[in-house]
Amino acid sequence: MSENKAEELAKEQDYPEVIQRLRKYYDEFSDVNVEQLDDLYHEDVTFIDPIHHVHGLDELKSYFKGTMEGVEQCHFAFTEWAENGDQVFVNWQMRLRHPKLAENQEIVVPGVSHLEFKEDKIIQQRDYYDMGAMIYEHVTLLGYVINKIKSRMVPS
Repeated sequence: MSENKAEELAKEQDYPEVIQRLRKYYDEFSDVNVEQLDDLYHEDVTFIDPIHHVHGLDELKSYFKGTMEGVEQCHFAFTEWAENGDQVFVNWQMRLRHPKLAENQEIVVPGVSHLEFKEDKIIQQRDYYDMGAMIYEHVTLLGYVINKIKSRMVPS
C-alpha cells in the first residue's frame, strides 16, 4: 500500500460515519451500482441538482444510470463538511472524463451538497455546482461562445 493511500485511510477514520458512507459510494462514481443506493438514500428521497429534480429512490436510480452512460471516469473527493443535527454540508471536487466533452480530457468541477437525513439515510440532497464548468464550456461551439462572452465581461 502506498504511503499516500495509507495516510488517506487513516484520515478517513476521523470522518463522521455519514461522510465515510458517501466517500465509499461516490469514490468511483462511474462504476456506480444503483442497487447500493438503498443503503445511502431514503425511499422518499428528493434529489436536486442544476440538471434535474427527482423524487423517490426509483427515480434517483434511473437518473444516476442515465447520467453515467458513456462516462469513462467520475470520481468525487470530499474535502470539508459541516454537520448540524440531521443536516450536513459537504464540499467536494468532481473529476469527470467523457468522450464527448473536452476532447476526453479530465474536467474538474468543485461543488457543494446540502444533505438532510431521516432514519440515518439521505432524505434530501441539493447539489450546487457550475454547469458551465462541467458541460457547456467543453462542448466545442458552445464553449467558444461562452468564452467569448466571458472575455467581453472582463474590463481591459
